Amino acid sequence: MSITHNVLIPLELPDPDPIPSVLVDTLASMEVVVLGHYGLPEQTPPSAGRNQFETKANTELDGLAQPLAEAGASVTTRLVFGKARDKTIDRVAVEEDCDVILTPGQAKTVERIVVPMRGAENLDRITSFVGELLSATDASVTLFHTSESSDRLPGEELLAAATDRLVETGVAPDRINQQLSEDEDVERSIVELGEDFDLLVLGETEPSLRDRIFGTVPAQVTADTEDPAFVVRDIDAPES
Repeated sequence: MSITHNVLIPLELPDPDPIPSVLVDTLASMEVVVLGHYGLPEQTPPSAGRNQFETKANTELDGLAQPLAEAGASVTTRLVFGKARDKTIDRVAVEEDCDVILTPGQAKTVERIVVPMRGAENLDRITSFVGELLSATDASVTLFHTSESSDRLPGEELLAAATDRLVETGVAPDRINQQLSEDEDVERSIVELGEDFDLLVLGETEPSLRDRIFGTVPAQVTADTEDPAFVVRDIDAPES
């Protein structure tokens, strides 16, 4: 099954850090939406912010997106003024048909990718995206699973299934590693594991749209790590 990935990169304006150059190269073959969210004080209506800052903000946003376009990515920019950042990201992800959301973080190299696996749901989309990342780099990947009593698929079977699907996408088996954990603190174990890697790929964890994108595990992990983190949306899951 061929899956096309569209990556949303939310950036907080004004004066955000640029997207790390190694991520620009990694995303060169993908479709990318660069979202500039311009945060406003509580008492400032979005229309007033737009009237005052739109020209400068668009110039800044275009400058942030330019390296991606020069690298070969198909780039769209969106500028939003407001206060509700998470809701804005959710809405734009749906409007632009983005199935992956990137928190850029800090990165100097992409040599080791870790993919925490929670279950069989969304497995095709996660492995398809990881396959694209690996095709764009020389990185290795570690598929990680921490067992929970609610798991419907044993960890060994889940990691084996993910490995098989990556191999089907053309990834050499010697670039794929597997790691199982019995740690009950899922968020902590992923954050600690991420310290040994350059980049994380996580799947959505909750049934509602907002919680699926920024659910308990992805939100905690992306808040506690400086590594770039991709969250792969389960866009085929039914809305709750």
